[in-house]
Amino acid sequence: MTITPKLAQAVLFSTAHAAVFRKAWVAPATLALVILAGCGGGGSSSSSSSGGATVKQSGLANTGCAFSYSLTGAAALTGNDPLLANQWHLTNTGQSGGTAGEDLRVAAAWTTTRGAGTKVAVVDDAIEVLHADLAPNVVAGESYDYRPASLGSVYPLPCNSDDDHGTAVAGIIAARDGNQIGGAGVAPRTSLIGYNALATNFDTDIADALTRRNASVGIFHNSWGSPDDGKLHPAEASFENAINSGITSGRAGRGSIFVFPAGNGLCYATNPSGACIDDDSNLDGYVNKRGVISVCAVDHQGKQPVYGESGANVLVCGPTSNLTSTRALLGGITTTGLQNQYRNDFSGTSASAPMVSGVVSLMLSANPNLTWRDVRLILARTARRNDATDPGWNNTSGLWHNPKYGFGVANAQAAVASAATWSSVGGSTSLQSCGPFSRTPNLAIPEAASATVAGPVVQDTVNISGASCPITRIEFVEVTFSATHGYSGDLRISLTSPTNTVSQLVNNRICGDRVLQPTGVFANVTVPCGDYTNWTFGSVRHLDEPAAGNWTLRVNDAQPADIGTWTNWSIRIFGR
Repeated sequence: MTITPKLAQAVLFSTAHAAVFRKAWVAPATLALVILAGCGGGGSSSSSSSGGATVKQSGLANTGCAFSYSLTGAAALTGNDPLLANQWHLTNTGQSGGTAGEDLRVAAAWTTTRGAGTKVAVVDDAIEVLHADLAPNVVAGESYDYRPASLGSVYPLPCNSDDDHGTAVAGIIAARDGNQIGGAGVAPRTSLIGYNALATNFDTDIADALTRRNASVGIFHNSWGSPDDGKLHPAEASFENAINSGITSGRAGRGSIFVFPAGNGLCYATNPSGACIDDDSNLDGYVNKRGVISVCAVDHQGKQPVYGESGANVLVCGPTSNLTSTRALLGGITTTGLQNQYRNDFSGTSASAPMVSGVVSLMLSANPNLTWRDVRLILARTARRNDATDPGWNNTSGLWHNPKYGFGVANAQAAVASAATWSSVGGSTSLQSCGPFSRTPNLAIPEAASATVAGPVVQDTVNISGASCPITRIEFVEVTFSATHGYSGDLRISLTSPTNTVSQLVNNRICGDRVLQPTGVFANVTVPCGDYTNWTFGSVRHLDEPAAGNWTLRVNDAQPADIGTWTNWSIRIFGR
């Protein structure tokens, strides 16, 4: 599979890395075995990772490896972690210039659990499982190397400096605490497994990694996704099958927990007039799925960073950095780096997503019987409402929600406390579903009057009776939409529930390769923005609402030069 590289990272994260922390520690006695990190043979691929979410993409095979590793052993040290004070995401005292208290509330959660008894698999480009701050938590013999040259080695190790992404991600989740070296992960005693499926980028490898050892692995963490270019990016059938298999059969039917970043596509580029070009998380087929926890981002002041994507599919946020107008890094995340080093420059939703995986690990440690549905409900109900004056917040069914922030920032203290006494709603076998309820409106979508005056809204309503759908507490809504249109990026689509709660499924946007004429009028060119042909949007916006009543879908064209027809749509509701 070939996917165009994510241009957003080149724009957002083009600044040089900040100084890498180098911890001077007593080198343990080196054992005789030296490992050369295997790099791909013919046909392998690479994955880019410029600080934001890694993007699946094709690349040339590496022919050699710059790194070698030694298996080491030493007496376990105990004592304060010297970089812990820099990790504002764990305890924010304002040390990075942010707002005190804008953090994960981890310190209070650690009085109950630090993640012991849980397993997290990091699916990424490479993971330095021999790093001194990761190795104490790595499960012996359970990591897996997907690179062809290594023939399935148990060491998915970085081969060169481009393979730095997964190690940073793993450190945010599971760096060991209290060992006098480096910092700490959100769940510093959780068990860690590394799968480098993005090293080959084969769909079969990724699907395998998302289901490998899922009888015991609780959380499959992924800090990668589709390019942030405003286009529709469907997921492969193998990916969807892996997610469905995981939530159905993982952990003896309790379900695997899949965590993904919402994306880095807010203002991922500007048009010639200087206006932002925005992506939407609901356009990424990997993260708009039932069964996937989509994680947004907040900075050290509790605000949406300049790159943070919104979406009706977004559940909760995690902390990460922001950027100034000149792209200087603000509040970079301190975590593990390559070759037993540390870094303070990790960024993007690649950093915010593992924060939530760490919180989930703490929750499962407090209550291993939580199902995948329980985890989602607890995260939403215990999330902390940040940026309280933002006008996007609305409260329906007793829960605050904002398209920028989902239900708020993950709150480890409250989530662990809730998990400990939670009464389970069950797993996939007890999840009710209604529909799909299908409609064929065949409505013309009037063209926008100008670049600043959108076209009139067309709408269609389906009435769902209580008899046909007895769900009284919604957990997830799927809307499948089809329209023929010359440029799908022109369309705004929203769903209104019987309680008048609105899910903005997608806003209009400019796809990454559309060009504006100097006058600001769209050039009349054909651009592969993606077709709305049976595209499924996901929404968590209607959590705990009843299903019965009128559901209305509204569509309008926000930019001139293209016309189309809304052919059909359907809605499917999941809950209890």
